[in-house]
This record gives sequence, structure tokens and C-alpha cells, in this order.
Amino acid sequence: MTTIEIFYTILLNALPIIILIIPLFFIWKKTIGKLYFRIVGGILIFFLIYWVLPIIFQVGETPDELIVPSAEVGNVTYGVGYIFAHFGSLISIFLSYPLITLPFIFFVAPFISFLISWNKLRKEEGPTKTKLEELSYEIKVSPIEKTKKELLRNNWAREKEILKLMIVLLPISLYLLQVILEISGLHDESVTTGETALGWFLEILFVYLATFIFSIEILSSSQIALKGRYFGEKIREQTYKSLYTIGAPMSIFSIILFIIQYQASIAIIIYFFAYFLMASVIFILFLDIFEPISIFIFAKLINWWKNRKKQKVDRSNCYYMLIFGALALVTYLIINLALTNFGYASLFGEPGSIEESLIYEAGEYTTTDPSFYRSLKYDLIIIYAILTTEIVSTVILTLFLVYGLKFIKSIGLGFIVYLPFIIVLSLLLGSSVNYWLTGKISYTQIFGTGFYTLRTASLTAKLPAFLNGLAAPYLYTRYIFNVIIWGLLVFYFKKSFKTKNIPIGEELIKKIIFSNITDFLSFDTYDKGDVSYLISKEKQIGIKELEQEREEIKDLLNSLENDKLLEELKPKDENEKRRFYFTLRYLYQNNLINIWKPELSYLFEKAEKQGLYIIYDDGRGVFNYAFRHDEIQDPGLVSGMFSAITSFVKEMTKSTEVLKKIDHGDITILLEYGDKIFGALFIKGTQSSEVRAPLKDFVQKFEEKYGDVLKDWTGALAHFKDDENNKLVEDIFKED
Repeated sequence: MTTIEIFYTILLNALPIIILIIPLFFIWKKTIGKLYFRIVGGILIFFLIYWVLPIIFQVGETPDELIVPSAEVGNVTYGVGYIFAHFGSLISIFLSYPLITLPFIFFVAPFISFLISWNKLRKEEGPTKTKLEELSYEIKVSPIEKTKKELLRNNWAREKEILKLMIVLLPISLYLLQVILEISGLHDESVTTGETALGWFLEILFVYLATFIFSIEILSSSQIALKGRYFGEKIREQTYKSLYTIGAPMSIFSIILFIIQYQASIAIIIYFFAYFLMASVIFILFLDIFEPISIFIFAKLINWWKNRKKQKVDRSNCYYMLIFGALALVTYLIINLALTNFGYASLFGEPGSIEESLIYEAGEYTTTDPSFYRSLKYDLIIIYAILTTEIVSTVILTLFLVYGLKFIKSIGLGFIVYLPFIIVLSLLLGSSVNYWLTGKISYTQIFGTGFYTLRTASLTAKLPAFLNGLAAPYLYTRYIFNVIIWGLLVFYFKKSFKTKNIPIGEELIKKIIFSNITDFLSFDTYDKGDVSYLISKEKQIGIKELEQEREEIKDLLNSLENDKLLEELKPKDENEKRRFYFTLRYLYQNNLINIWKPELSYLFEKAEKQGLYIIYDDGRGVFNYAFRHDEIQDPGLVSGMFSAITSFVKEMTKSTEVLKKIDHGDITILLEYGDKIFGALFIKGTQSSEVRAPLKDFVQKFEEKYGDVLKDWTGALAHFKDDENNKLVEDIFKED
């Protein structure tokens, strides 16, 4: 290669990436910028592993010449069009991760988490009904609001830990796959066939591993608790510890066996390691985007488990889902038919199925040199195929699903009724042949000088029957689950969540998580009162807006300074009840009130907070707050007491576990730990996640705020005498 050829090659191959990165400089600080960064980061690592890395396996090979007609040499427009079509096909293939692969992980994992929780409760003593009532979780905001918060978080510690675990488990899994391929005899057919099958199933293996690991993460992230004890965190800690303990030595042993047994194909094995790492990085980049909806699904499953015998499913209006399902199917078939018979023929000049053209154009690795036109055409076919199958089908099914959900009262039942239509379309989209897309070193004279690139090529992945059986759960459900996940995301996109605590007797409180409705209640729904709707006043009401309103409206809005349940406001008299309905509708339509529908609920015991103490790990007091001024204890005595107790417990029990709770009569002391500090919360009553979760949150935020000071703390308390700390306590521990 000459200097000018090297320059052209680097510049032109990097051009789409540069254009992709430029917007980051303008939107970096915004939420959309954080989201765009993760997408671009995923595309870049996909580009490096999927497109660039294959070059190292083709060093020494003669590149394919992408023959250009003499009349087209120097046609810059044609050449740039090829570059962007080639990069566009890469982005299209990448899109299969957030559209197809990741939704499978984030939909299936909550069900595994649910089964783990069920098994945990089964082993606990006591009646199942009582244990279910004592089960709680942490959801305060809608999935979309939670996603926005997570995107702005700059702490990647958890993601690094997940990535490390995935890497530890890879060599064992890959070696097991190699053994399976040898037993099946696939390696004997040809090196290419065996390696392609291994690469194809490696993607499915990654999905299964990521699903299991994420199901453990959900238990921790959701703060699932029984009687206020976070058993999810403990399960995560024990599982990770076990996997590291067993996985690390087994992985080292597997790597040694690889080197001894598969020296001839060690390069391709290294590529598969890199591919698995790429998939893992993409997974953790999208973790914060999809995790909130997975936690919501998990909470819905827990809620269903608790109330399955109490609640009657409202089947009214289910026919809407049948209508919208049929419309979705017909719409897709019409669009696909039009695109295939008219769009495909006009774009590519020949009729026929996309799948046939993919096979015809790609060939095998050893295919004869294709023309520049055929290589460009193949990239366009990939874009076209993914657009018309995965993207168009997902968009159509999701939009009709979301629109149908607006008309029914049971979301779960709506999904069940709509499911057959998703299954039918997924069967239409399914393919009996799987392909492994990669790159083949090529060059062309399109710019008047040598320009080197990786043309797109494909290999057919032939799986043995055993691996086909293992792959089936993923292959035949991925299109189904992606519609459900995207349907939930779109349905809850504009929804906000609100929580309210409702006293039940003298000892219990019912926590209800509400979401705002988008259409006003029908009179039937309002009249029956089967659902506990919440009414709240719109915060942005100005004085001028109320000047012209009648007194009844003003009085009602004044009574809504604290949110109230609809049943508390609704008159008993039938005539007054009807008149009040129209009053509410007027207020709602004029954006003076919001109406909220219950999504989730659970019970917890009342606990009266007394004092909060933040203590350094050597026993020195750092900060304290009195919830009741007559109940605060001497901070010096408290910190000294904990120092003595923790030392005594560790010495006597030889346990590595930290002390989490101290019971003394009617007083309970809850403990949560940071890196340099721990928090102690004195309460009257039984612990629950409603007091432990805020304690944990406060310890984390306090340590984040004073991290630099606490690293080498001299004992000076002046750093922490800040009114903002008192405000932080009030904000975190406030009652709903």
C-alpha cells in the first residue's frame, strides 16, 4: 500500500464514525446525550470486534478486488455511498441487540428472579399468605423516570463487576461448546463449519448467561425484602462469590486445555473471546436503560402472586386487543408484501425473497471476487432485510399493542389476548437457516486510487441437533419478547408514578404505587369504585386561573393539598355522585387535577423513627439527626456502644458478616454500611424496607458527598455541620 492509499483507507473508513461521534459534543450533558453515548459506544465496540478484528485472521491473504467499471472510477459520490451503505449495514446488524437480543434477557430474567424469590419464601417458616404480605420491594418512580436517573449516574462499579463475572465464566462455557461440537462430529466436516456453528451458538450462550446473571441483579436492584430484610442482596453476594470461587480456577484450567487441544484454531478462539466480550459490554451499556422495566415486571409478578386469589380479572373490552392484533398482522403483511414485490425489485433490480438473495450474494468465505456493485448491493440488502423484518414488525406490533392497551382495564389480560398475533408474526419472521456475518478484506479503485475495506460476507451456521434444542427457547421467542418489552416501554413512557401510604388498622400501612391515567374515567368505572383511584392537585395552578372558578371548585382544590383517594371525596347521594363526576371531568380536562391508577401495593408495619447516627468505621461519631428531639441519645455514647458491640460480635462468632440489626425490647436499631462509615437508625417497632431503604440511601449519598473528607478524616466535625444534611435526611426519610 502506498502512503496515499493508507491515508484514504483510514480517512474513508473512519468518516462515518467521526460523523456519528460529533453530536456528542453538543448533547453530552443532557439525558439524551447520555443515552446517545451508550448507543455510540455499543456501535464502536461492535465495529471493532465484528468488522475490524477479522483482519488479523486474513493477514497474508490476497484481498478480494471489488471490480469497478472503468466509467465509474473516480466517482466519489458512488464511493461515499458505498462507505455509508457498508457502515449502515453494520448499524443494522448492531440494532438486533437492543431490538431482539437484549429484550429476551430483560424479559425472561424477572421470571427467574420471581422463581428464586418463591423458592426463598418456601424455605421460610410460617404460612405462605403471611410471608407474601411481608414481602416488599422498592419502586418510587416510573420505569422511564428511573431510566433517566440511571443514565445521569456516573458510577460504573456494578457494571464492571458484572463484566468481570461474564469474563470469568466464558472459558468454561466455550470449552464445553467445543467438546459438544467434537462429540457431534461437526468439527470433522470442516474447520469453517465447526467454527461458524461455535460462533453462532456463542451468541445464544451469552444470552443465557446474561439472563441468569441479570436475574440475580434484579433481586438486589429491586431491594426485594422479607420482613425488611434484603434477601436479594445476600443471594447476589453469595452467588457471585460462588461463581468467582469455582469459575476462576475452572476458567484457567479451560484456557490451558484450549492451548493444548486446539492450537490450530487458537486464533478463532481468541476472536470468539473478543466477540463474547463485545456482547457483554453492549449488555452493560444498555443495562440502565432496560433494567427499570425488568424490575417493574418483577414487581408485577410479585403483586400478582399476592393478589391472585383476591382480584377478579376485568375481561371487559378485551375484544379491542383482538381487533388491534388482527390489524397489526394485516398491516405488516400488506407493508411487507408491498416492500418485497415493489420496493425490493425497484431497488435491487430482480424479484425474489430477501433470504435467497442473501445466500446468493454472500456465498462462502472462499467466494470468487465480487464486483463493487454486488458488494454495495449486499450491504443494501442487509439494511433492507433488517428494516422490513425486525424494525418494521416491531414498530407495527408495538404501536397497535400500546393503542389497544388504552381501551382495556387489565394490562396482563391484554398481553395474553394479543400474544397469538405476536406468535404468528414471529413464526413468519423465523428462519430455518442461521447466518454468521463477518468481513472479508477487499480493495477497490472507486476513488481513483486503492481503497481497502472489509466487504460484508456471510457463513451458514449449521448447528447439531443437541445445540439446536438448546437454542430453541431463544430462537423461537425472541421476536415475541421484544414486542412485549417495547410495548411496556412505550405504554409507560409518558406515565409518572406516585406513592401513598394508607394506614390499615393501628399497626399496618399499605403502600400503593400509582401511575397517572391518560384518559378520564368512564362513569361506570367511577361509579363501581372497584379500583382505588388517587386524586391530586396539579402543582402549576396559578391564582389567576382560579379567580373565575366557582366556590365549589376552589374548596375541592383546597382539600387536595394532600392527595386523596377518590372514595374519600365521592358523595354518597346518587344525584350528588353524578354531579361530582362531571366536576372531576371538568377539572381533569382543564389540567387542574391529576388522576392516578394503582399499579402495585404491599403492606408493612409501622415504625416510629427516633434518631439517625452516622459513625466512622473506627467508632467516631460523624453526624446525627433527631426525628424527635426528646428521643435523641448522646452521639458519643452511641458510637462507642457500636464500636464495642461490633468488635465483640466479630470476636465471639468469628463471622465475616456485618451486624445489620439490634433488637432491644420495643427498640430496633438498623445498620447500613458504606466504605468508610455506617449508619444506625433507632426506631420503635419492627424493621421494614420502608425505613431500611432510606437509611441505605442516606449512607450512600452522605459518603458520595463527603468522600474526599472521609478518606483521611482527622475527626473534625465542622465539615458535616451543614443544613443541607438535615434537608437530605428530611427528603430521604419523608413519609409518602
